[in-house]
Amino acid sequence: MPHFEIACVIVFLASIVRGYTGFGFAAIAISGLNLIWPAQMSVPVTLFIDVISAVRLLPSVRRHADMTMVKNLSLGAVAGIPVGLSMLLFIPDQPLKILISGLILLMAVGLFFSPSFKIKERAAYTRIVGGISGGFTAAASVGGLPLICYLMSTAQNALVQRATVVVFLACTDIVSIALLLLSDAVDLSIWKPVLLLLIPAVAGVQCGHWCFTRRPPKTYRTIALPILTLLSVVTLFYSSQQLLTS
Repeated sequence: MPHFEIACVIVFLASIVRGYTGFGFAAIAISGLNLIWPAQMSVPVTLFIDVISAVRLLPSVRRHADMTMVKNLSLGAVAGIPVGLSMLLFIPDQPLKILISGLILLMAVGLFFSPSFKIKERAAYTRIVGGISGGFTAAASVGGLPLICYLMSTAQNALVQRATVVVFLACTDIVSIALLLLSDAVDLSIWKPVLLLLIPAVAGVQCGHWCFTRRPPKTYRTIALPILTLLSVVTLFYSSQQLLTS
């Protein structure tokens, strides 16, 4: 397993962001791990670590989550997850890395310039966002970004946003993992990195959650977005070079 020490640092930093904001782990971890591992390895590993990390946060956030929104998001995700899984299984490694990084960069830019006005939540809008988020989760494990874009345009406060994201992404991660296992897309080789990376992942989540309980964020943008943007640009550059020289 090459560059394991780099993977530990990436996962630890991504886990701190996840523990503090409720999202961002998968996008940061995928962007970083794609620099050192194939996407077909980094995505399943990140999914497994993400759902285990979410379990650690669920007891403390479930009572704050908007469960009606979680239900509508989940209904949409049922349609989106199979589409995203098909992308993961059938798109070659370097084009998939470019697509993943491009999507993350677009979402990051969208968050930077998200509208300041508030919109009224509607079940139809929420299900559409759930479908997009579910597809992004299965294909690239970055389902939190489109969801955060949507939540930022609602009247919910940061506490409810964080809790809703944690609960919903835990659900979509579990479904995505189940489909990966049923499709035989995961082999025994991923279990070693998953088990070893759990140590920095759990430590990072605990650290981020400790920080959140003492200083809750007013906005997520200043924390996760600069990291996401930097990693996406680096991965796009590296993967494009690899594709052109192959």
